[in-house]
Amino acid sequence: MGQQSNNDAIELFKTVYGDMHDLVPDDQQLAKDIAWEDGSKVGDTFKEDVILGDEVGITFGGSSQDAFEINPAIAGAVKQTSVSPYVSILPSILPFATISRSLGSEKAFLAATKFVTKNNLKSHNKLKEVSRWYGQSSGGLGHVSYYSGSYRNVSFTNGGGTLNGVTFTAGINAASKAVLMQKGEFAAGHWVGKKGIKVKQIETSGGTTVASGKLVSVNARYGYLTVDFTPIAASSATSHKLVYDGWETQGEMYGVDYILTTAGTLFGIDNSNFELFRGNEFDAENKKLGLSVVQDSVADAVNGAGLEGELHCYVNPLSWSTMSTTEAGLRVYDKSYSENAAKNGFMDIEYYTQTGKIVVKAHRGVKEGDAFILKPECWKRSGSAQTGFKVPGIEGDLIKPLENQAGYQFKSFSDEYIFTYAPSQNIKIKNIDHESAS
Repeated sequence: MGQQSNNDAIELFKTVYGDMHDLVPDDQQLAKDIAWEDGSKVGDTFKEDVILGDEVGITFGGSSQDAFEINPAIAGAVKQTSVSPYVSILPSILPFATISRSLGSEKAFLAATKFVTKNNLKSHNKLKEVSRWYGQSSGGLGHVSYYSGSYRNVSFTNGGGTLNGVTFTAGINAASKAVLMQKGEFAAGHWVGKKGIKVKQIETSGGTTVASGKLVSVNARYGYLTVDFTPIAASSATSHKLVYDGWETQGEMYGVDYILTTAGTLFGIDNSNFELFRGNEFDAENKKLGLSVVQDSVADAVNGAGLEGELHCYVNPLSWSTMSTTEAGLRVYDKSYSENAAKNGFMDIEYYTQTGKIVVKAHRGVKEGDAFILKPECWKRSGSAQTGFKVPGIEGDLIKPLENQAGYQFKSFSDEYIFTYAPSQNIKIKNIDHESAS
């Protein structure tokens, strides 16, 4: 193709897609519920102010009208955090033939290329959604199984057992290159539809990569993966974990799991000194997720941080299925029941707790053993760029002809962080077992 054709293609791409952002598919609940806000950038970081304590220099003067001395002010703790966004880039290819046959008009160009470009944005934001949940989490995307007990109705000992005809030893089957995830740590949304993504198996302690390659297939029903490399057997329940390429060097943004479970320095603030900047963890003690577990976890946060207002509870679809059936009677007979909360074909379940309404949402990106209760209004997403085809301040080569392939490569770009000014208003529930009898 001549130079003029290249320029025409590039200009058309910028015109049609320059301001296009992801439309946020339904399975990206976190991106939909936490709105994007422009931040205040100072240098390479963004600044977020947080209030970490009440004003406490009050004077109680009694009922007499005599003059009395007023106590000096004792200021509440207000600090400024430094938050760094994290860059992600996803390239795709448009064939020369697709481009050359659609250069007549913007309408023709859009019709010919929209499915590839929209799929790029959708795919990019799906991977970012995983980061929003588990970015920089100590457990990565899940440990190699070393579980002893019943999993998927099969008995396992130290990750050894036969599931769906595949025999695992210490969480792997070397011959078929299959990896069984530790019970409670599989999330279909991390893997389904992502064949070919680069995966690394790393030592949890030390972070050394012991095996790497690409994802070949996923069995969402039974919670295991197959890869194109020989995985390493587990030696304990947390000896090895799986991550996407780049996560082994913390290339992804801090996720909700990391933010709510970090004890120590978080966004530059030592939360061991400020309990209002520390998230809540509640242990389900290997029980099913039911309303009683949710209410108990919320009660802890009410006592600890004065939690109030509407909450969203994000759960794995298996836990959502459990709640939608086991709590049906409660919705009908308990005073917390709302007749508008559940109808045939409903997506969310609504209850009323001590704080007000709580909406339970199924999310494929939440691990089977986890649930997250968030107060959306105290969260934000920000950074220099939402997922799109523009790099702020740069008139970059978003699309260019490839040298050795018959096509154009284009890239979507993102520079994002997720942040809460009140971790104590949010809860992670851990150790959920939807296979439990109780």
